[in-house]
Amino acid sequence: MHNLNEPLISVIVPIFKVERYLKKCIESIINQTYSNLQIILIDDGSPDKCGKICEKYAAKDNRIQVVHKENGGLSDARNVGISIAKGEYIGFVDSDDYLENNMYEYLFNLLNLHNADVSICNFYNVIEGKQKINNIDDGIKIYNKVDILKEILLDETIQSYAWNKLYKKSLFNNIKYPVGKTYEDIGTTFYILENCNKVAVTGKPLYNYVKRKNSIVNVISEKTIIDYIELVIKRYKYINENYSELENYNNKYLLKILKTAYMDISKLVTISLDLQEKYNELRELTKTIEEEYKKNNFDKELLDEEQSVGIDMYLYNQA
Repeated sequence: MHNLNEPLISVIVPIFKVERYLKKCIESIINQTYSNLQIILIDDGSPDKCGKICEKYAAKDNRIQVVHKENGGLSDARNVGISIAKGEYIGFVDSDDYLENNMYEYLFNLLNLHNADVSICNFYNVIEGKQKINNIDDGIKIYNKVDILKEILLDETIQSYAWNKLYKKSLFNNIKYPVGKTYEDIGTTFYILENCNKVAVTGKPLYNYVKRKNSIVNVISEKTIIDYIELVIKRYKYINENYSELENYNNKYLLKILKTAYMDISKLVTISLDLQEKYNELRELTKTIEEEYKKNNFDKELLDEEQSVGIDMYLYNQA
């Protein structure tokens, strides 16, 4: 029986070429201890048996709604899910991942108890079937808007991932995922959290993030690097214009991205003019930061030793 006294949570699952993982994912959602769910399975033109698997589960559980659509990518599938979500709250699950059975009950209670707009849980990295905790911290922390935005820029204990969070649906009234882009969370999560007065975070790991070699973010291509740089630059400029108190954190993140982009590009055999232009745009933005860094004016306390050494080496190679 589903407890209809609980507010409805809409769980959106974009699905594409995950036949091997899909059953475990769906079962981890239908077996949640929080039962008043609208489970939206978006078959994003998957060429395998994913569509049939979705229909099979829908026939057994009336909480499941299946949408079959032409392939439009992860962002497009999430946007379709948001447009038909009836819940007061929204959660996202990637279709090759799975949940601990009390995740939504815990996140809902956390959000409700602290009158928060978003609740966030820790997660396990699952590598070859073994769970490895992301950060060992079982405590609960409550953040105001500026502090949670700092954490997103630090990108250490709290990341931009869409999936380990429970959101008030109203946060998505004016926000959509960027269609056709990889790393779509970078183009979205910051702006969602910017609309929050309060965010509740638990160190309890309740989401299982399955790391696959052939997943979109693990395949480096010109497109993924261009998308990444583009979304980061757009966010960097937005933060500079709107949050002077986040300047050091914003600069630190951009330097980190410069190093990542440099390493990723070095793995490519050829580099197109588009990628070269995008990388040069990133280089121009970081030159001022680098000058400050070389003069030791940059707040090095924001960098751990490994990052500091890494950036020093990078700057040396660029000289």
